[in-house]
Amino acid sequence: MTDMTTQISAAPQDIINRGTLRERLEEPFMRGGQIGLLLLLALVFFLPVLGTLLTAVRTIPDITQNGAWALPASYEWGNLGRAFVEMLPYLKASVIITLPSVAGTLLVSMMAGYALSRMRFQGRIWMFLVIVSLSFVPIHTQLIPVFRLMSDLGLHDTFAAQIIVHIMRQIPFAVLIMTNFFNTVPGELREAGRIDGASEWTIFRRIYVPVARPALSALIVLEFTWIWNDLLWGLVLTQGAGKKPVTVGILSFEGEYEIAWNMVASGAVVAAIPTLAVFLAFQKHFIRGMTMGSVKG
Repeated sequence: MTDMTTQISAAPQDIINRGTLRERLEEPFMRGGQIGLLLLLALVFFLPVLGTLLTAVRTIPDITQNGAWALPASYEWGNLGRAFVEMLPYLKASVIITLPSVAGTLLVSMMAGYALSRMRFQGRIWMFLVIVSLSFVPIHTQLIPVFRLMSDLGLHDTFAAQIIVHIMRQIPFAVLIMTNFFNTVPGELREAGRIDGASEWTIFRRIYVPVARPALSALIVLEFTWIWNDLLWGLVLTQGAGKKPVTVGILSFEGEYEIAWNMVASGAVVAAIPTLAVFLAFQKHFIRGMTMGSVKG
């Protein structure tokens, strides 16, 4: 009887040991598979960047004779300097367009997100759904109406037209992010502010805006990248060289009969530096903002 009891009590331990041994054998394969998949994805995403960097420091005869993926016969680092000089007006235009667009998007989305999250009024849910649904409207259906509207208002070929359009296009997504973030903030903070006699504007400005720093950092990186890299609205809403963004400026290296691929690649490298700098500046808060709500507690 004692032997049988010992065998029965030892059985679960054997099952646990077998399960543990199986997990120990599977863990290296699972980890190796995950690392291999990540390396493959990194290679796929890095190959275009590598090709652009190689093309940027080559000469046109080298590209023509040896192909796009050959190693440079000689490194022409001066291409980057010449591309920066030629694209400087476009870089200034992109800064004038992007910074107000990002600031306007954040300001409107913060206030709208706070109102939709914390204030109770009739039609609040429907208003939120309508705003968010606007982000699903195809941009190509808006080109002609927006172009005619800006022309009728006398804003075509101005910075104001591009800023207004970018803000309107980015608000739905930004409102979605800010509303969801403010929903995770404890309501007791607002109640405590009201008990202390703070107005709604004071509660929003002094309590909710500082708390929303991770979400704002994530939005700054995303919105800056999307607006800075926009090409379509730059083509539709501009005519003179002084108002065109940097993405349109890259096209200036395309001649009537040939394309200076090394200068196009150099221009792309120069245009990518600001977005990379913004990401590095907000990297810590950006990661927190993108992972908010994934862990409770």
